Amino acid sequence: MEDKNTTIDLQLQNYLPWHKARLKFLNLFIVSLIRNRNISYSKNAVTLNNRETCTNLRRIQRFFTEFSID
Repeated sequence: MEDKNTTIDLQLQNYLPWHKARLKFLNLFIVSLIRNRNISYSKNAVTLNNRETCTNLRRIQRFFTEFSID
């Protein structure tokens, strides 16, 4: 799975001028959306990564508060 994530990261770098931490988060969030087939922040926070759900939920909320995606 790590190789696929790296490939997605490289593709995102071509289109978004963000720093690596934001791109990695977006990569994890996209994969989480696909796995869960749901757009609920709280459901995606569970499968985002190995951190606590409340930490992931806050991370998702902060991302969408601070960044706009066209």
